[in-house]
Amino acid sequence: MGRVSKRRAASEVTNVITMPKKIIKVGIYARLSSDADKKKNESIDVQVDIARAFIEDFNEAHVEQMEVFDVYQDLGKTGTNFNRDEFSRLMQDIRLRDVNCVIVKDLSRFGRNYLEAGNYIEKIFPFLGVRFIAVADGLDTGNNGNQTGNMATEIKNLVNDMYAKDFSVKAKIHLKQRREEGSYVGGPAPYGYECIWKNKIRKLVPNEDTAAIVKLIFAMMIKEKNYATVTDELNQRRINPPMIYKKTKQVICPDREEYRGWDKTTVQRMMKSPIYMGNLEQGKTTITGKCEANRQHKNKDEWVIKENTHEPLISIEEFDTVQQIMKDIFKSNKNRNHKADLLPLEENIFDSVLFCGVCGRKMTRHSAVTPYADGRIERVESYSCLDSINSKVDKCKESNRITKRALTDILVPALRLEFAVYLDKPKKYTEYGRKLVEEAGQRYEKKLRELQMELDRIHEEESDAYMEYRLGDLKQSNYVELKMKNVDKKQSISNQIEEIKTCQMSLSKVSEKFTAAIRALLRMKSGKELTKDLIEALIERINVYPGKRIEIVYRYSDELLKGVK
Repeated sequence: MGRVSKRRAASEVTNVITMPKKIIKVGIYARLSSDADKKKNESIDVQVDIARAFIEDFNEAHVEQMEVFDVYQDLGKTGTNFNRDEFSRLMQDIRLRDVNCVIVKDLSRFGRNYLEAGNYIEKIFPFLGVRFIAVADGLDTGNNGNQTGNMATEIKNLVNDMYAKDFSVKAKIHLKQRREEGSYVGGPAPYGYECIWKNKIRKLVPNEDTAAIVKLIFAMMIKEKNYATVTDELNQRRINPPMIYKKTKQVICPDREEYRGWDKTTVQRMMKSPIYMGNLEQGKTTITGKCEANRQHKNKDEWVIKENTHEPLISIEEFDTVQQIMKDIFKSNKNRNHKADLLPLEENIFDSVLFCGVCGRKMTRHSAVTPYADGRIERVESYSCLDSINSKVDKCKESNRITKRALTDILVPALRLEFAVYLDKPKKYTEYGRKLVEEAGQRYEKKLRELQMELDRIHEEESDAYMEYRLGDLKQSNYVELKMKNVDKKQSISNQIEEIKTCQMSLSKVSEKFTAAIRALLRMKSGKELTKDLIEALIERINVYPGKRIEIVYRYSDELLKGVK
């Protein structure tokens, strides 16, 4: 066999060495503005296809390769601000280092706000190590673009910003014209109506499924003059509220599905709307900036009000009657609140312990001031499970309510009976509690000493092994094995030490609970009324059942109290 030269051998070795390819993780961003035509999905797809074609060409011409991590698509989102769901998701993935390159079709798809777009491209993305590519504009920040390229980018961003502002002005003028024509320019049609186009005007027409329900709401309010009666009737019939109907197109909620019903706010908002007597009141608000948060209410003389724009569901007389009823209810509540100010609301002593025995929900306190013929006023407190009085849900089918007076009348004798043995022995009860705390503290100290001794023994064992390893009497593998074996042991001991120290700190709280319980017992013995401290010291939980039945779970078990006897 002939001799091979060293140069040739070295060359052959070099040919088989391959450098790992650098992977660029790409996020493709596409956006369609709210002024686009009906072919939204098609336009979005075109933007994505252009970005994917660029990636394919790039990978063929470069050693480094681009891989698409995800595609982010904002449909119907304005380019004048960056408050967009998919863009926010893109930025989150950038922060998580899942994306280090953003590709868009052109700068206008990225954003039309000159300042914000420039801030992202020239400051935020470079700081985060993100490459930005606008395919149609030939912009690639990873290509070390020159000042001319940067200037072109700034000019194009400025043009986009001017376009967005110009379009915003024209859009507002167009909307005002449509409102003046009597066209409904809102979003989805109000409950009871649906939208149709007639002679280039978007008109409201009664919805055959829900128009009758709107009429029912107004008729019941005129008859009953009470919000709760109206909502209860709707909920008992399992009529879906506007938001649920909008999603499901089901007027009645099927028995097999969970029902989420009407409330006072929804009914009140509908009864205030002049839409139901055939009038449109539009242009009540305006956005002063580029963010929805800057929306402001206009003065009424700036509204666009058009009468008889569509078929009414109720008469003007019915609408006016309902408005007067609502004013009377508001006035009555205001007077009641004024009287309530004369009797300040006291502390809710059952706040942390009172629950519904049926569904487990925390009982809600209600308070009302009742005036009497002789001029006296009295505040009456009661507790109820909201699920039991709310016809929107089916969790508690039977009303569960109890007054504070009735609850107190049941509770005080029960407490006296439960703690009768200990009412005459508060001193012995104190000594027993102190003894329990001291014994627990001694156990914790003993356990801490044992754990610390075990931890010291492990450290000493490792120290001896290290000396043997340095002297050559112990193999490195054996020393490492010993260290690894002790890692879990030391962690377990450290966790136990921390747990015991936490328990030691809680002993003072236990002592405070004993002291609070003793004071509560003494107050109960002297006949003083119930207080929040007394309730929380002696009771863990009170379950209330329909028919004013209660179940008391005491904070201290029988086993604990046996030692006082």
